[in-house]
Amino acid sequence: MPQAMRSPAIFALTLLAFAAPGGAAPPGAVPAPASRAPVLCTASVMHPIQVSVVALDPVRRGGDLRLRVSASSRLELGRAQVRMLSDGGAPRRGASALALGALAPGQAGSGTFTVNVPRSGNRFYVQFEVSADGPQGRLTRGACYNLLPDGPLESGRVVSTPEGRRVMEVAARRID
Repeated sequence: MPQAMRSPAIFALTLLAFAAPGGAAPPGAVPAPASRAPVLCTASVMHPIQVSVVALDPVRRGGDLRLRVSASSRLELGRAQVRMLSDGGAPRRGASALALGALAPGQAGSGTFTVNVPRSGNRFYVQFEVSADGPQGRLTRGACYNLLPDGPLESGRVVSTPEGRRVMEVAARRID
């Protein structure tokens, strides 16, 4: 074996000798962790805050559109508020933030925001943020409303879910 290949080979064999069961560890080596029972994750990965955005008026170019933002929680939350982060190009009319107060589990709080639908443009992405004091600090959840003044560009079909709910199904595709 050439000299250039001997050093890496000897180094690898030395490591294997010390890693083998019964092999003596070199001075200052950190011992391998003791084997433990497998860790089971029992935490819920769902965010405790649920948010929905609903248009209260028909979407008309040049007209004002009221959007109701509703929030509820699985946990007791304090000092809840909703903020409009971005009007997406549909100018805001009125407040940019509204206090929702305390949210008890299962009870919803809501606020209404108004935007003006521009006379031109295809899509306006209105973004909101709901935040509140939770048991371990401030919690925040985002929501949005995809404002399409001329209606969706795709056609959908009504289907039934396994639970029996009727929903609109639309083919997914990339939005550029």
